Amino acid sequence: MKGIFSIALVVALCACQGRDNANKPYILIIPVEAYAAKGKDAVVEKIESDTVEVPSALAAFSKGIQKYAAVLMHVEQFPDSIKGVKGLDIVDDKGRHIVHTVPQHQRDSVIMHFIQFARSSDIPYYERVKDFELKLMKAR
Repeated sequence: MKGIFSIALVVALCACQGRDNANKPYILIIPVEAYAAKGKDAVVEKIESDTVEVPSALAAFSKGIQKYAAVLMHVEQFPDSIKGVKGLDIVDDKGRHIVHTVPQHQRDSVIMHFIQFARSSDIPYYERVKDFELKLMKAR
């Protein structure tokens, strides 16, 4: 009887532990200032968004930095339609904003790793985005 109880307890603990590593949905939100009409100074806020399924808020932040860099490149390609990028927000499946739940040193580490990747990548971040690193740091 004691052995069956122990096995049941181990199975229950393993099942609970497996759920913690399961991917969860996160919404990446990047507000951009777009020109209301071509040749006009008036801007409207538009949202670039994407949903990712990852195991943690840190992994979601990493995906958010990748999306943010892609939006920066898009802005540089279409400067007459988009004025700029306002920041990065990430929302979990419960509607909570999670960027500031990730410790600052971990966010900085993700950004620095992405900058190292960008420097060695075939993707022309530096050629297309003036002051790429400074603009990427706005997502902190």
